[in-house]
Amino acid sequence: MAYCLVFVNTNNGHPLLVRSTNILERNEHSPEMILNLLERPSDNQIPLALIGILTSSYTFSTKFGIQLRSCHTDDCTIHFYEYNDHLLMCLLEPTEYDIPNECTQYKLVLLRTLFNMIIGYEYIDKISQTNPQKLENDLNLVKYYVDAILNDERTFSFGDITQCADTLCGFDRNIIYSCLKQISDHLKCEHVCITLSNRIIVSSTGWSRLTQAEQYVLTLLIALNDYSNDILPTVRDMPVYLDSIDRSHNYRLLSIRLLGQIYVSILCSTTPKMSEFESVVDRYCHLQTEHIQNLNSLLYPRSFHDNIVFDHNIQALLYINRQTHFCVSTLEPIKSNISLSKTIKKHRYGLLKQFYMEIVRMNTEQLLLFDNIKNEVKMNEMYMINDEDDQIEHKCYFLREQDYFELYVLFDVNIPTIAMRGIAKKTLLILRKNL
Repeated sequence: MAYCLVFVNTNNGHPLLVRSTNILERNEHSPEMILNLLERPSDNQIPLALIGILTSSYTFSTKFGIQLRSCHTDDCTIHFYEYNDHLLMCLLEPTEYDIPNECTQYKLVLLRTLFNMIIGYEYIDKISQTNPQKLENDLNLVKYYVDAILNDERTFSFGDITQCADTLCGFDRNIIYSCLKQISDHLKCEHVCITLSNRIIVSSTGWSRLTQAEQYVLTLLIALNDYSNDILPTVRDMPVYLDSIDRSHNYRLLSIRLLGQIYVSILCSTTPKMSEFESVVDRYCHLQTEHIQNLNSLLYPRSFHDNIVFDHNIQALLYINRQTHFCVSTLEPIKSNISLSKTIKKHRYGLLKQFYMEIVRMNTEQLLLFDNIKNEVKMNEMYMINDEDDQIEHKCYFLREQDYFELYVLFDVNIPTIAMRGIAKKTLLILRKNL
């Protein structure tokens, strides 16, 4: 999904970071702005005049006590997010995406969290006023992760829009949690997490108390490597700042790869040393090597254990538990020896995400008042079909139970419409037992 991010100093209009999957140009024959999708993210500069217009529009409205959150052109929606009193984030997205405002605003929260975690809020606040060129260079550290947040097809995750932590489903967490607990007790560390790719397998109480945005960014840092190295690192020691604990204190994010894409990570201060951390992890995880190997082979990339069997008509699904703030999704619900192509995955991911955002939009729409009576209507079931379009290859079904449990299903187009509700109900029952 294509976006363009501009991080700018409103005092002087100096752009500190421009990161985009688009080049924004002005057509000679048309006054409208057009967005041309590139193959990969870049830092192609958009016209300085446009940055100036964005900055002045926001500051001008602020002077009159108006907080400008977004504005629209025929081709583009521009979202504004105030980082602080002199720094502004602008996120530009094609109008055709029609993304709910709360989803876009949360993406901006994730970007702010990323900046603060890697660079540090107090440093950004100070250097942006004294040496903006240095800050511009420092922000090179975040570019790779900004790309991942802007282009979520890299991770095929939903945590960036559901505001829940991506996880896995259908396995006994007790064995892995016992390893985590032993590591936590031995190192006297409150913040421990074991992940597969950018999904949480188990986490300590301290880790789960971090904000949802911090958990999302941390799993991103653990899962992704930089451009210069295609080999997944075995160990990693990375300085991070955590606003929810102490934004002035520098923490360390230590990560060790057990095997495949399974990592054990902790948040700590000066101790332990990496060698001690490696020794402790090996001590408590070595006896569970076979179990960890099974997790890696059975849960990746499907995200569900083999013991969870879905109806053959299901092409993709997203399950959200709002009570525990976890979500789990799969683009390969049917177990197969042959992995789906990336093209098919991207297509299914886009459709499922679009369906989720359509439900969010419907839930947040303001209903008209009748005779001054407040309407409190909540949609708990909905399906979407388009029998008149031969190119449509799917049907969608949404189901909510007890306000907390939500299921979004992408069905094969050939499923009888009358059968979708029963299959969705059965699927939700299975998932509620496992997560």
